Amino acid sequence: MVENEDNNTSSVSSGGSTTGLKTIMLFGKTITAGFVASNEPAVYGPDHDDGRWTIKKTLELSDVNGSSRLLLGRKLEIVDHIGEFNPKRGVKIVVYDVDTETTHTLMLKKWKTNSYVLNKGWTKDFVKRRVLKKNDKIGLRWKEHNRRLEFTVIKRASISTINFF
Repeated sequence: MVENEDNNTSSVSSGGSTTGLKTIMLFGKTITAGFVASNEPAVYGPDHDDGRWTIKKTLELSDVNGSSRLLLGRKLEIVDHIGEFNPKRGVKIVVYDVDTETTHTLMLKKWKTNSYVLNKGWTKDFVKRRVLKKNDKIGLRWKEHNRRLEFTVIKRASISTINFF
């Protein structure tokens, strides 16, 4: 831990991430605020949408909570490119994260409601690893020559105002 007496800040580094704390006086009360900075790649500009992401989705709470799946809706153009697809059993699909240059395998299924979902690794490989939150905007696109789905975080959700009182 590093203490800085000038502005009452401290930080702790571990595992490629830094946690910082700042103590301030506000209306006679001492408040400590914190942040976490990690090796998470930056999102390019305020909106990383270059127009080539055929599927764009603002994440819902059910996409990032314990439901363990990404709901993609009823129309999914990429299904035509996948080849043999059994809606009930699903199909393993390679998903390449263009931001982190990592490859993952997820399961694409079609539910009885006719909605498509990605699961079997969505939470671990994307939600937790990329620290995805409700209202983050993601993009997906099919790359035929690689026979894979590509993923990016287009825009991070705005940080909510914290009420201390």
